[in-house]
Amino acid sequence: MVTKLIEILQAEYQIYQELYRLSEEKQEIIIDNRVEDLLEIIEEEQKEVQKIDQLEGKRIDILEKIAAKNSLQEGELSFDKLIELISEPQKSQLQEIRSDILELLEELQEINEINANLIRESLQLTDYTLELLTNSNIGKTNTYQKPGDKGQDSSDQQRRIIDQKV
Repeated sequence: MVTKLIEILQAEYQIYQELYRLSEEKQEIIIDNRVEDLLEIIEEEQKEVQKIDQLEGKRIDILEKIAAKNSLQEGELSFDKLIELISEPQKSQLQEIRSDILELLEELQEINEINANLIRESLQLTDYTLELLTNSNIGKTNTYQKPGDKGQDSSDQQRRIIDQKV
């Protein structure tokens, strides 16, 4: 059972590596503002997360079987307790893969925080640009008028700095 647990954790590690690669690619896509590519990457990430969910279910099943085999209640089997129950070389393999996964998850969290900040900044820039456009005089007056028709809000009067009436 422990061998199967190690295999599952190794498979999870490979998926986390793929998620990290996708996150790096996503960062470039965000910087280049390629929205369609971003949507594709998000779909790929969701597929990888589904794979992890399936593996997590299997991992939990194995841990429950190991706990039952060792007369432990559900939730009593911590990593430290599991390490006490197994012998070498599985013990060192399990410690190594756990360490690798934790390190990779930390790196993945960091790159996801950077990506979130990039998206936030992009949205702020978009909001600012929209605000500038909606608060400007562009489109508020008629550009084309009948000759000689001054209208209520003559754009000609708005553009003049000095009133020519004396």
